Amino acid sequence: MFRPSQVVAALLALTAAACSDTTSNFVFNSAAVRLVNDTDVPLSISVRGRLDTLNRRLVFGQSSTCLFVDLSNTTTPPVSLMNAVTGASITFTPTLSPGDNVMVVAFGPTKGAVQLVAINNRFVPTLNDAGLRFFNGVPEAGSLLMARDSVVLTPFIGVGSASPFVSVPIDSGRITFANAAMVVLDAGLMAFPQGQNSTVVLGPPARDTTPVRFFTAQGC
Repeated sequence: MFRPSQVVAALLALTAAACSDTTSNFVFNSAAVRLVNDTDVPLSISVRGRLDTLNRRLVFGQSSTCLFVDLSNTTTPPVSLMNAVTGASITFTPTLSPGDNVMVVAFGPTKGAVQLVAINNRFVPTLNDAGLRFFNGVPEAGSLLMARDSVVLTPFIGVGSASPFVSVPIDSGRITFANAAMVVLDAGLMAFPQGQNSTVVLGPPARDTTPVRFFTAQGC
């Protein structure tokens, strides 16, 4: 049985390479990619074999910098992922098109496993609102829905999938997640940046604990 979670939040560091959801930030014939780690396996991500030190070891709740991938180069894989501890490669063959803005979520359908899902960051929230969705990375919980102040925002979303974006007010509201039987996570009061899109990423409990973990990520 799940208990309301303690907040295990990792504030994603936004560097000078960070970007908003606008096409003006993209170089011609490139795509923007950000890796988000929803597993307990440390990961590294490189572009065309080049590994930035900031992306060398990403643990649960951390994300890479915004990576701009030149799609005109077809001789080497655009993005490569590795287990940062063992150095083992993790298969990842995303289909990228010029102008794409993609969040790649690494989650664990089973303990120690890493599965990758690429989700589109494109959404324009209602004027003066914020964009919000969630990613369900909690195999133990089954399908989940998200509510704000007891108002349901999304349909039930299966494990390994993201909900559609919705527009929400920028003032604080209580965000909860429930399956068909019970609330599995009370994330507490949360507010999101006006005009920007945020993803609440749900993860399984840490080892030998029961609370569902979560953190918030933004796309490039």
